[in-house]
Amino acid sequence: MVNKYRQRLKLPALTVDTKHSWTDVDGELQAACAAMEVVAARDSDFSGSVGKLRRAFRMLCQQAGCGNTFVSLIPNDAFGFSSMLCGGLKVIFTGLYQTVLYREEVYRTLEDLPFILADHSTPPNLSVCGDDEELHRRTAAMYVSVFKLLEHLLAWFVRNTFVTRVKLIVDPTGFSEKLKERVAEVKLRAQRWERRALRLSMQNQNAAIHLQIQNTVAQSRIDDNVQKILNRTEEIEDRLSRSKILESLDSFLHVIVSTLDKRLESPQPPLQDAKLLPDADERAAILEDFLYEKELVPSDCATVLSCLNRGHRGRTKLNGTRITLLQKNPRLRAWLMMDESSLLLVNGRAISRPHSEVSVVSAQIVHRLLNVAGSRDNRPGTLIPLAFFCGQHRDARRDPNGNPAEMAMSLLLQLVDRGGARVPAAVLRKCRADTTPLDTASICASLDRIISSLDSKVIVVLVMDGLKFVTFPNERRDQTRDLVGRLVAVFRKQRRAVLKFLFASPTRSEFVEDLFEDGEILSLARDLPRSGICGAGGRFSLELPPSWVEDLGDDEESGSSDEDGSDSEVQDTQEDSDGSS
Repeated sequence: MVNKYRQRLKLPALTVDTKHSWTDVDGELQAACAAMEVVAARDSDFSGSVGKLRRAFRMLCQQAGCGNTFVSLIPNDAFGFSSMLCGGLKVIFTGLYQTVLYREEVYRTLEDLPFILADHSTPPNLSVCGDDEELHRRTAAMYVSVFKLLEHLLAWFVRNTFVTRVKLIVDPTGFSEKLKERVAEVKLRAQRWERRALRLSMQNQNAAIHLQIQNTVAQSRIDDNVQKILNRTEEIEDRLSRSKILESLDSFLHVIVSTLDKRLESPQPPLQDAKLLPDADERAAILEDFLYEKELVPSDCATVLSCLNRGHRGRTKLNGTRITLLQKNPRLRAWLMMDESSLLLVNGRAISRPHSEVSVVSAQIVHRLLNVAGSRDNRPGTLIPLAFFCGQHRDARRDPNGNPAEMAMSLLLQLVDRGGARVPAAVLRKCRADTTPLDTASICASLDRIISSLDSKVIVVLVMDGLKFVTFPNERRDQTRDLVGRLVAVFRKQRRAVLKFLFASPTRSEFVEDLFEDGEILSLARDLPRSGICGAGGRFSLELPPSWVEDLGDDEESGSSDEDGSDSEVQDTQEDSDGSS
């Protein structure tokens, strides 16, 4: 791919004998930025991107050891991987200022790439990790994903300009979506690589601790370095604990039943003064005052997943292809697994119905979260799942939970129930006094106050599914938009805890899309090959863990629920909206 483009530019082809260095990349970067600044000066949208790109890559080029360390872990570098990486980057810079296609997307990608290479090429105690076979394997996988990203960028420079513009007309977002998936794949590979490096580092730290303790006992004196090493080890253990929880949640995306690894058994210091923590009676009083329905989310989750049971009327309407593609989507996996706060809006762009493919995947996520949060290996409040299925409460006239303010109250009470053990008593008392039922603003303020009090060991995962079902009438739609906007505002603030917020709809949620950035919206394809859940002979063709749904054996018949009994006005309005989108 590189040589095809160099041939178009009448430049000599790259071979394994062609030598390139980070100094060459820096020189080509300066030439590219000089040409791109002329274009950027005429386009205010990209006026600041060239400077960011120059600073990011100059940092990497000036510290060329990062890139060399990154490729040094590849076993047998006889093929010149380092040279080819530098050569590929040079060609991308050459093509970047010769075309204006997808300039902004390429800028953003190239800004992230040097930080990924630098941050994940110098792990702690790397000198003693170089012989680890698994680290070599994960480094090679990350290296391959980086080259796939570069190949995707080069593909648009190689193609004929006329062909490229035709593709833009036919599929205007194809390149951008594929580019985002490539970037997400690189970040996932980097996450797996970092976890292995941290594990090796922790083993080395433990060995150092034991040696230091022996020396301390023998010399009858206390060494301050022991405490420093213990503090560093505790930080690594915290990161490993969060990574284990997040990676254990990835099993359902591959439809594989897995269990959590045994947690580290080292003693943990108390998070806060025991006098400041609320007792069970105080939390129970809050839940009782505001009429908490503990079984609401598990019941709604089971209702959605019941459509997978044999004999359910809605089972044959599900598209197995759409479910599988969403389960395996790299951006959804990155949202769930990355050890950092993340926000995502999923537009299913399919038929609007309560038991949709998007709702099934959302229910699988929530079901898995509840199981992990309730396991004995999960310390109380480490993983806090919050969820609400709007499709199960479509008619606000007959179901009080269909009111957006009640949705907010449900999320708040779930947070108190599942994470209250980590919240100071003063914060809970303040929330109890200031929260006003049916007042979305005060409810979200209390939710914000509690999340702000959580420490860095906590992961809060919020799933709100079926936004399309709360858009009728217009007043209810505006209230829902206000609620989503306040939740997004809570996410945007700097927190110690890791926040993962997912909003989903079987169709498209135009009324809230402006609250999200472009990279935070995932829209599925409208038309997909039809693949039913039932295969030949009526057998269930999509394997699912038995813990998600009821037994699907041939000899057992499960009950069915009527999913067509929704309010006619709501359903008609939603179907009209879906057709227009």
